[in-house]
Amino acid sequence: MKYLWCFSLAFICLLVRGEAKINPGDVSFIYYSKHHRNGYFLNHESDLHKVFNRQLPTIVLVHGWQDNYEADSNSFVRDAILLKLDANIIKVDWSPLSEKGYFTARDAVPFVGRLAAKLLDNISNKFGYSLRRVTMVGFSLGAHVCATIGKTLNGKIGVLTALDPAGPFISPTDRNYCVHKTDAQYVQVIHTNGGTLGMSAPIGHSDFYPNGGSRQPGCGLDLLGGCSHNRAWEYFAESINNNTFFATRCDSWRNYADGSCRGERRLMGSLKTVDVFAKGTFYLTTNSAPPYGQH
Repeated sequence: MKYLWCFSLAFICLLVRGEAKINPGDVSFIYYSKHHRNGYFLNHESDLHKVFNRQLPTIVLVHGWQDNYEADSNSFVRDAILLKLDANIIKVDWSPLSEKGYFTARDAVPFVGRLAAKLLDNISNKFGYSLRRVTMVGFSLGAHVCATIGKTLNGKIGVLTALDPAGPFISPTDRNYCVHKTDAQYVQVIHTNGGTLGMSAPIGHSDFYPNGGSRQPGCGLDLLGGCSHNRAWEYFAESINNNTFFATRCDSWRNYADGSCRGERRLMGSLKTVDVFAKGTFYLTTNSAPPYGQH
């Protein structure tokens, strides 16, 4: 594991660029629903009145480093939502910043989160819309963007699902930046590449560790961790339509693997039926190829 971390760290450092000037124009918002499947750019506040449906729940999707709003991490989840649910979907595109060096992208996270929080605050005020009806789903650095949104809105958001939140050079104890269980009414974290690209520490109300939470079956050598990292959103997308990700509450992967844990069983992931009663750390195994969930 140590050499994997060092290899990944070296790779990240090679991609570091100088500081970038940040502008509000670096962040865009794209709306989707069953009636707007191709996406509608929210260029002005008045655009919200053309598309937003106050009768529906709202799901905010935030991509990670080196991604954009059309990346698989966003699009697979969006498609799963549209197949299963009737909802307002808002993608946060911060690719002019996320596609820069890692440290530049990391430092831009609070700025992006505050802009997105402003949009949600406007929705709440203009439509008399409860923020408890909002679910945020963020992948990698996008999970920490969601954290900033939640912090800015004083934890009023209903659910935050953090998909393998980025770990390099981010302290899990930094409540001003990192995902924390106070960032929403319920915070669910799915760890798939902890210790390399993702974060290992439990930081939510519930923390799920598929296959131990660091390396995923079917990913081969996976030196940089990209395959295991991406499994977080793959598992989540599958859970929206057919959730068979049963996890057991346990204090460690070793104890779970040797069968010594007899804790409660809870479902990982999902949107419409998020198991908000799941509290603590949970472990499970998955298949090495889709469908990943096991009965």
